[in-house]
Formats: sequence, C-alpha cells, structure tokens
Amino acid sequence: MAVEVHVRKLEKSWQYDFKFPGRPRDRKGGFRTRQAAKIAGTRLLAKLESGAQGITLADAYEAYMGATRMKDGSRDCYQTYWKRISPVMGDHFIDEIDTTLLDQLKQELPSSWEPKTTNCALSLVRVILRFMWKRGKLRHVPYVPMEPVVTKHRDWYTVEERDRLLEGIFCQYPEWYLFFYLTCRLGLRRSEVYAITHRQVRHIPPRLIIDQQLQPGSRKRPVKVIPRKNNEAFTLEISQDVIDAINWHVARGYAGEQYLFSKTGRFPLKLDSHVTPLARVQRKLGLRSLGHHAIGRHSVASQAATGGEPIKAIQAQLGHRSEKSTHRYAHLGSKAQLGIVTALAAPRHRKPVETKTRVNLASTGKQTRHAEYGNYLNTLTIIAMLPSAPEKLPT
Repeated sequence: MAVEVHVRKLEKSWQYDFKFPGRPRDRKGGFRTRQAAKIAGTRLLAKLESGAQGITLADAYEAYMGATRMKDGSRDCYQTYWKRISPVMGDHFIDEIDTTLLDQLKQELPSSWEPKTTNCALSLVRVILRFMWKRGKLRHVPYVPMEPVVTKHRDWYTVEERDRLLEGIFCQYPEWYLFFYLTCRLGLRRSEVYAITHRQVRHIPPRLIIDQQLQPGSRKRPVKVIPRKNNEAFTLEISQDVIDAINWHVARGYAGEQYLFSKTGRFPLKLDSHVTPLARVQRKLGLRSLGHHAIGRHSVASQAATGGEPIKAIQAQLGHRSEKSTHRYAHLGSKAQLGIVTALAAPRHRKPVETKTRVNLASTGKQTRHAEYGNYLNTLTIIAMLPSAPEKLPT
C-alpha cells in the first residue's frame, strides 16, 4: 500500500504544509501553493523510504535555535527570515544544499529587499550549516554567495553643528538636554543612555559606569534591562561639565528615583521617545536630519579622529572590543588633511618672485604661433634699442 502525503492549509494563513505517517507535522512555515507542498512532501518521503539518513534544513534550524543562546531581538529577526527560507529550502537535506539552491532562494526573496537584507537571510543559512558541520553532521560548509553591498557614506556632525543642536534642545526641550548631551559628548548608544541610573554615576572621581542597557520590547514582551553588549562593562572617565549637566538635570526634577530618564521606571517599547524632539529641533535650525547613532557614536569618533586623537583612545571611548569596529566609525573631515599640511615644516628655499613677463606653455598650435610671434616682436624691439653700426669701420 502506497503511503500518501497529506497536505493542509494553515489556519489564518495563505501557506500550506504536508505530513505523512511516521513523521510529525513540525513545520511552522509553509508553501505558497498546495502543489508545491505536495511535491516537497513526495520528494522527502522518497528519500526516507530509500534509507537515506539525512537531516533536513528545518530540523537543523530547530536544533540551532534550541542550542544557541541569543538576545530576544536576534531571535525575532531569525524567525522572520526563516519564514522566507523554509518554503524553499526547509525540506532539503543539509548535504544537498548547494549554490544552485541558494540562487533559487534569492529569486524567491522579496524584490523590495535591499542587498544587505538579503545577505542577512543568506547568513542565517550559512550559520545553520556551520552549526551542523561543527557537530559532525556535515562534511563541509558549502559556499554561500552573498550580494554585493555598496558602502554608504556615513554622515556626522562637526563640533559647531553639535553645539547648535544642543543649544536648540536646551531652549525647546530642556528635559531632553542631558540625554543628547551624553549622546553627543560621550558617544553612548541609545539603549545605554536610556538605561543610565543614579548608581552608575560617580562624582569623585568623575566616572560613568556603563554595565547595562535596555532591550526594546515588542507586542509579546516588554522592555527589559540586560547586560551591556557582549556582556562587557566598561568605565568612562568623564569631565566636570558632564557631572554638572547631570546635577542640573536632577535638580530640575527631570530624573526619577532610579533612572535619569524615566520617573516611573517604564519605557516605550521601541525606545523612540527622543526621535520627535530631535527631528523638530533639526528641522527648525536647518541642520541635517541625522539619527541618534550618527549624532552620537559616529560624530564623537569622527571629531576625535579629525582632531588627531589615536585610534586606541577612540576605541576605549566607544567601548569597542575590536579596533576594526572603531575604523568604521572614525570618519575624517577636511580639517584632518589640512592639519597635516599645516603641521609640516615649510620648505626653506627662496620664495618665488613674480615677474612681469609670463611664459606661455600652451600646447595648442594657435597659442604656439601667438607665442612665436610675440618672441619675434620682442626680438625686433631689442634690436632697435641697440646702437646703430657705424657706416665705416675705423682704420
């Protein structure tokens, strides 16, 4: 008796999945059509009946997600990408995945995705295959062709633009002044600034302990406090002006009992309360519309690099684990190149003196003829100025 593949439509969805005896229905994502689900189920059933002891990419994905510790935001992103990957590659054995199948996946992904987003989905496939390779379930990791990504120019604020922005924030939204002051002065991340508490501030000596951050929430989970990125805390040596700004913020009653930027200890799900005041001040002052990451980390690193600060000092200020990350933030302005020219010693040879006569070095035929004619006239003038020769030679 032939085994039949049963196909069904998922509830409240346009997708289909399949099931046959001896194998549970464990597919969370589905196929676009009933025919595609039928073909995939028949192919998988034929492989299992032939005695092939393989692991499908769907099983490998479940094993990877169950064995890997990651943040909730990263887990949500992986689940979103997997919904696009599963209908195309979920039923294939991991040892059958090659560049042809990966190219087919690229064609099935939304055309509206940018190359960087497409590479994120391809990276998930590569991570799953590498996970199985490390556990001895795969002989080698196949080549995953990535899409070329054009490097975008990162914009940032100069010191003058930063001061104008802070002045506008102070006049229009004084309750947000310290938030942007710490951002533009220290280069902290958005989640790190929101999570600053009174215990992290040290007055003697002036220091700021960065050991935690806020993880944005979603409809399924609230905002929560988590350790800082890479679980690494670091201490920032700060100047007295930062301490004065913090004391002013607290004295005005803008801070809460625990957090500097929340009176109740609650935060918006997306941590985006700062977006509106920033955009309004930028629009009113005519400044370039840059986000929090650009006016903070990129601007601080670029201002320091342009001022001649060593890359190791910038790395310590931003709290980067690798120096390569700092190089992506430290952009140089025109003043950096001008500083090199100014710092170099001027040549000691005699300064050139401008003469009245100008030499024509043009290479065109017309200009060359003009130059030759001018030289001819100059020669006649010089000859006319010479004393005339005597009519008879002296004896």
